[in-house]
Formats: sequence, C-alpha cells, structure tokens
Amino acid sequence: MSVEFKIALRYLFSKKKQSAINIISAICAGGICIATIALVCILSVYNGFQSLVADLYSAFDPDIRISCVNSKTFSYSDSISALVNDVDGVALSTLVLEDGAILLNDSKQVSIRLCGIEQSYLDLISVDSVTYKGVFNIGTPDVPYLVVGAATAAQLETSVHFVSPVTVFTPIHDAKINLANPDGAFNQIELFVAGIYSVHQQDTDSRFAFLPISTARALFGQDSLCCTHIDIRTTKDVEKTKELLVSKLGNLNTGLQFKVETKTELHAEFYKMLKVEKWITFLILFMVLMVAVVNIIGSLSMLIIEKKEDIKTLRFLGADNTMVRKVFLLEGWLISALGCLIGVVIGVLLCALQSWFGIIKLSEGGDFVVDAYPVVVNPLDVVVVLLTVLLVGGLVAWIPSKFATKQE
Repeated sequence: MSVEFKIALRYLFSKKKQSAINIISAICAGGICIATIALVCILSVYNGFQSLVADLYSAFDPDIRISCVNSKTFSYSDSISALVNDVDGVALSTLVLEDGAILLNDSKQVSIRLCGIEQSYLDLISVDSVTYKGVFNIGTPDVPYLVVGAATAAQLETSVHFVSPVTVFTPIHDAKINLANPDGAFNQIELFVAGIYSVHQQDTDSRFAFLPISTARALFGQDSLCCTHIDIRTTKDVEKTKELLVSKLGNLNTGLQFKVETKTELHAEFYKMLKVEKWITFLILFMVLMVAVVNIIGSLSMLIIEKKEDIKTLRFLGADNTMVRKVFLLEGWLISALGCLIGVVIGVLLCALQSWFGIIKLSEGGDFVVDAYPVVVNPLDVVVVLLTVLLVGGLVAWIPSKFATKQE
C-alpha cells in the first residue's frame, strides 16, 4: 500500500475540523450508493423481462435452424441428412414443413401457419411446459390429430374432446379458383383437436397449428422428403456448431443456398430492440449518478482548504506536487469506490431476495405470466456499473486535486 493511499484512506475516515466536510462526503457516498443500487436493480429487472419474453417468443424455436434461401421448400436428401447429423454438436435434427392454411369450425375461421412436424420435434421443445389442455399429440400418418394455440382455439370456439372436428384448408398450388365451386381450389381434411398449447404470448398462441408432416405434405401437395426447414438441438457451443454447418453445407453441390440461423438470429430485431431499451435506461440512470458524483468536487475542495497545513508539512517532508495531487485524487476516488461497492452489494442482495421470494409484485388483478418482477443479475452488467462509477469518480476527483498544490 502506497504512502499516498494510506494518507487518503486516513483522510476518508478521520473526523474533520469542519463537520460539514464529513456530511458532504457522506452525502456523496450515499448518493453514489443509491444510484449504483438503482443501476444494478433496474438492469437486472430488464434482464429478467428480456429472458422471460425471449422464452415466450422462442418456445418453438430450435437452437439452430437451416432453411433454403433460393427455394421455399427443399428435398431432405440422404446427402443432406448425413451431413447434418455427422456434424459435431448436433444432438437432434427434425424436419418441419410450414405454410399458410385456414382452420374452419362451423362458421368460425382463422388463418394460421400450419406446421407439419415429425415425432422427434416433440423432443426439441418443452412439451410439458407449453401444453395448456389435452396432450401435445399429433397422432400418426394414418390417424392424424391437430394441436392448436389457446388463442386459435378461442377464436374457433373449439377444444379437446369435442365431437366435431376442425376442417383444415390449404390452397392447391397453381389451381384456378372457380367461383361456382371455390372449395375446389383447396385441399382439405377434418381433424380432431388433441391438444392446446399456450406460451402466454398472443402472437405465438394464435399463429401456429401442428400436425404430422406426412399429412402436411399431402395437404400442400409436396413429395415425401419435402420440408421448409430443419430444426436442430445442439449439445455444444451453438456458434461453433453453426460455423461447422455453414462450412459443410456450403460445399454441397445441390444448387441450393442454405441459411443457418441461431435462436437469437431468428428474432434479431426483437433482441436488438430489448438491448437498445436497456442501455438507454442505463444512460438515463447514469445522468442521475453524475449528479451524485459531481458533489465530490465540493467535498474535495473543502478538504483541500482544511488540509492546507498538512500539505505544507508534506512538502517539508519531501513530497512533490505529484504526490500531493495523488493524495487528494485517491481521496475523491475512494469516496466513489466506497459508495459504489456498498451499492453493488446491496443491489445484488436485493435482486437475490426478489428472485427468491418475489417481494415486489406486479399489479394485482392483472393477468400476468409471472406474479413478481423477474430479475436476472448479469455479472457483465455489474462489472460495467463498477467500472463506470470508478472511472467517472476518478475523472471528477482529478478536477479539484490539481488545485491542491496551489495551496500555500
């Protein structure tokens, strides 16, 4: 520990002749502490909501999705199958055939994205967590069933175990509509609803319906190997697995251009929006922090005036201007550091209590996915807050410290 640091530490905790200096220093540290607590807690709440909403949006999203750029559908040939499944890190791959369709129940109708899936797709998602009613069962190619979202079921006024099936209409490609018989331009099939899913997200709950991929191929008039994308679950680093897939798919001589996307890239705009909102909030709170930190200038200026005799003593003992400035620079920085460290500890503790016990509830009477504010403490956020406060504290303390050597 340097001599300058020891002197600054003594000045920090020693009683001053003018009690106002102690009070102002305490107010500075307290203001920095409160601002730091606010930064840690609010950023953690943002992380919590981001994690919650991301889970809701990506309930049916895989770790990696492979789709075709230059064709709406493609044939899942043996060469593609062998390539994908041989990539290190691929634990599961499953085919999906997705296109638009209309569901009709009596006079109620709704347009949805009809997803033909394999049974292995159910191992890709958290079936138990998304199943709202009935079972997430798509049946077999011979006896297919339909699984719809809660919002779709409400619009159609249907549910599981209903005696009347839901009619699925899909357009016949290149078919001309005969106004006398418009049904002739559509393939159709009647299916019973076996299950209803819900992820508490209106867009997702009203968007998808699931059935066996063989049934979907027949409805869409596609061959037995056709799919729109391949969904993959990984066991290793997602980015590394993606790089391997991109490299190998690029070497395939099939005439097809494949696009490989991670779960985050599937909703890139959404994640970008959340991140921008979070750091705009950080900047607003940073302005509040600046108000508290700037008070250090007044506290240090008063301390320098009071310690005028000490500065003379230090000069007689051989201290140069650099050492004197460093003492008061460290003094101002220690005020920031003390408030910051206490604020981080209290902020993390409050977040932990909120996460464990849900102390602060969301508005009562509302239909929310969670009862209390979700929090996720990101270590990187804590480091950013610490570095920001300490850096700003040091810069602000430099302003009055450079005048310390001008005291007689």
